[in-house]
Amino acid sequence: MSERLQEIFPQKIVPKGLALRSPFDRLPRYVAEYLIAKFAPHGDPQRLDRLAENVLRLYPTGPERNRAKDQLLQRGHLTLIDELRVKPEVNSGRYVAEPPTLADVTVQVPQEICQRHPATLYGLWGTLDLRYHARTREVSLAGFIPFEVVADLEEFLRARKQFREEEWIDLLLQAVGLNPAELSFREKQLSLARLAPLVEPRLHLIELGPRQTGKSFLLRNTSPEVFLVSSSKVTPATLFYHQVTRQPGLVGVYPVIVFDEIAYGRWSDDELLGTLKDFMESGRFSRGGRQFSAQASLVFLGNSDDPSMPQAMALPRGLAGETGFLDRLNGWIPGHELPKIAPELLYEGPGLAVDFLAEIFRLLRKRVTPLPDDLSLPRLAHGTRRALGSAGSFRVHQAHSSRR
Repeated sequence: MSERLQEIFPQKIVPKGLALRSPFDRLPRYVAEYLIAKFAPHGDPQRLDRLAENVLRLYPTGPERNRAKDQLLQRGHLTLIDELRVKPEVNSGRYVAEPPTLADVTVQVPQEICQRHPATLYGLWGTLDLRYHARTREVSLAGFIPFEVVADLEEFLRARKQFREEEWIDLLLQAVGLNPAELSFREKQLSLARLAPLVEPRLHLIELGPRQTGKSFLLRNTSPEVFLVSSSKVTPATLFYHQVTRQPGLVGVYPVIVFDEIAYGRWSDDELLGTLKDFMESGRFSRGGRQFSAQASLVFLGNSDDPSMPQAMALPRGLAGETGFLDRLNGWIPGHELPKIAPELLYEGPGLAVDFLAEIFRLLRKRVTPLPDDLSLPRLAHGTRRALGSAGSFRVHQAHSSRR
């Protein structure tokens, strides 16, 4: 099928195994494959070596970060590959960012960069050109080249028609780095169901299962639209709206929010749980006397090693007996049915670039109508099937729900 892929999706196919190799494995998959497709198409060895050298030099990790800071001080300039997430400071009138590779370094960002690239307000990967000003001891952003993907949704939908259902399912799995040859049809369905929040607004799922099955790995490596948050750090201010700074929370910024390790969250907070249930029910919530709306999809992940235990009993205190929360879930993904991540489960052949697929998912999401409050799981599966472009059915377990 590789020849057909290249013919139908020219310039969008990459050798998937390259993103797993060092130093590309230090980057999110969607960033690594963007760089490989752009600078080393078809895995050309010489171009690939030069790209690897640039990634090592421009994306410092661990002790390399101090060396990068030293270069910035000594030379007065530094180029990085990083995510630019700009924060407007209303009180000072400034736009600032803290590139993750430099940890605690605050960078002054020109307003015109945010105007030219609005996605930087939420987080956009690209090449950053930094300048250090010795007199003021400040760091400024002198230039930014974003890693932006151009995708034609109509062309993609036409291409979909050239594949049988089984081929298309395998194509999607290969694109996100999974080897369909190692999965049963049921496991393929559940793996695709994990991607459903990327294309369904206000789709709220929960998955409990063993460790190392890729619960959070798949979503966070597929799309920059996903924000992974530690459940222990969730507050009404960070999740919904900060009344002091008047800044929107995560649900107003990211299309998909993943709560990892929910067992360690403080879900007994009445204000948090009440606001959460309001949002999950209608897409609206109130904070400080103000009303807000958002279309974010929420995914709750937790570890459960006993497949015989009822799923609801594996939930942490604050959620286990909260029928209002359970009623608002659109479905469960049975994590015990999915295999643990192993080398043979990772696909290394040619496949659709995941950064391109993530952009397609983003465009598809705009076309999908948010879920009605009375949507049952079979209808949910139909909506997800339509958005993913597959005729497959996602038979995930349904939560205790009044939506039946």
